[in-house]
Amino acid sequence: MQFQLIIVVVASILVFLVLIGLIMARLYRRATREVSLVKTGQGGKKVIMDGGTIVIPLLHEISPVNMKTLRLEVQRNKEAALITKDRMRVDVGVEFYVSVNASIEGISRAAQTLGDRTFYVDQLREMIEGKLVDGFGLWLRK
Repeated sequence: MQFQLIIVVVASILVFLVLIGLIMARLYRRATREVSLVKTGQGGKKVIMDGGTIVIPLLHEISPVNMKTLRLEVQRNKEAALITKDRMRVDVGVEFYVSVNASIEGISRAAQTLGDRTFYVDQLREMIEGKLVDGFGLWLRK
């Protein structure tokens, strides 16, 4: 009788541990070298660059941030061409290489301002193309 009780207790403990392990595996999110995570919600903001964190769906929100360097190509020709200081029309094709600063502040700011756009080059280009062209235009006019 006592032997059966011990078997039931040991089996219950094993089932409980397996259940906890499955739940933790489901809730654990891992950051890689290519993708950092910003966890917000209960406990405040936390930036995860290497390692991982437990994410409880009702208490936390995860924002992934792409850490790869992205190539943004901007073409300005015909009607959209740049005008130089001496009023000449210039057709310009420029490539910009952008990446997120690999610091806690840089990743946090990218998650706040860009969100998921760090994974989509077209959306990122639409958002910052004007600033890139204005900066290049100022350099061209000097």
